[in-house]
Parts: sequence; structure tokens; C-alpha cells
Amino acid sequence: MALLQGIRREDWRAGRQVALRLGRELAERGEIAYWAAPPERREINRADRRRDPRRRARLRSMKLLDGAYRFLCEGLIRDRSAEGFCLALARDMALPRELAVHIDETAQVRQATMIWRRGSTIGIRVGEAAPAGALRPSVRIALKERYYAIPD
Repeated sequence: MALLQGIRREDWRAGRQVALRLGRELAERGEIAYWAAPPERREINRADRRRDPRRRARLRSMKLLDGAYRFLCEGLIRDRSAEGFCLALARDMALPRELAVHIDETAQVRQATMIWRRGSTIGIRVGEAAPAGALRPSVRIALKERYYAIPD
């Protein structure tokens, strides 16, 4: 029983390779204009050793600081878990292992350790909040601003 003229049912459980071959064959014969495939199953990445699941952060802005709480660069929080963040840096630059991160959304400054790096994307483990006297009030106010930069 045909549901719609020109629509053909296939058994997608046969496997992705078979589905790709069937889709190509139908397209070559001109029987379909497009092909919707089921979403791929996400393989468990053995390198992904998070204890807690990650959540997307909708690209929240942040600023990276060095161990002495001096501005290094800005970027975006791509995703977060209970213990850390995946950050996309505005520029690829050398970074120390021990950092601090200023989360623009909450104006919180947290100590952090860089765990991994792939170009301008880094993974950090977030620790406790920076001590109250670690940053001067004027520096905290400057970090809250939309743009913060240091001269080259």
C-alpha cells in the first residue's frame, strides 16, 4: 500500500551502508528528489571521560585570566558540565596550565586548570571562586564590560 505517490518505504534497520546504497540507487533513477536519513547513533567516545553529562551553553561569553588574574583573551563557553567548560577562544595563543575564567553572564571569577587543547578550543576544569581580594574593584568592573582588551 503506497502512502504517497513517489515515496518509497525502505527498511532502515538494514544498516547505514545499505541505506546509503539504496538512497543513491533511487536518486540515480530519478525516483526521489531528496532523502531523509535517520539520525546517526552517537558512538561513545572513549576519550570522553566526563563524570557528568555536558550541557550546551548557547555560546555564553567569558574572559580568560592568568594565575595573577590578568586578562589574557576572551571567548565563548561552548558547553559545560558540573566540573568544567569547553571554551572557544577568540584567538589561538599560548596559555598557562593554571588559569582563571570570568563568566560574563554571572560576573563570577573562578579558578581553572586547562585539561586539553585542540587549536583555539580548550577544555578546563573549573575550581572554586577567586578570593575576594584577588581582583581590584576597578578590574572587576572592567571585566564586566562588553569589550575588554589590552594593548599589543
